[in-house]
Amino acid sequence: MALLSASDEAALKEHLAAIDTPVSLLLFTQTIGGSEGGPIAKQVLDELALLNDKIAVVEKNFVLDTEDRTRYGVEREPAIVVLRDGADTRMRFLGAPTGYEFVPLVEAILLAGTGKAELEDATVAKLDKVTSPVDIKVFSTPT
Repeated sequence: MALLSASDEAALKEHLAAIDTPVSLLLFTQTIGGSEGGPIAKQVLDELALLNDKIAVVEKNFVLDTEDRTRYGVEREPAIVVLRDGADTRMRFLGAPTGYEFVPLVEAILLAGTGKAELEDATVAKLDKVTSPVDIKVFSTPT
């Protein structure tokens, strides 16, 4: 059974049409003994990938693909790593991207696929002053 309704698919397809650069979504999951969120995360990503041919889902085994886990700093599963034309965007998602996590995932895919962040000029001016790496973590919860 699909997670997205036909009307949601149509709206998302239109929204994702702006993507002009390939986006790969690396999905790290563990089949045996893994989180129950893994299959749900896979279904969400697969449904999104069907809406635009520039979105690809690449499955990674959390246990066996240790080199990739190290390369991308993945410590838990399910985890999603967003790549722009093969380059790491440093955007990560942990858990199944449903509910409150779904819209930020779509926005991350759009950002990676277009290279355009919808930021106000004042925000861009402040970001230009950042001279060292910054690690920003956003947590969402329905409670």
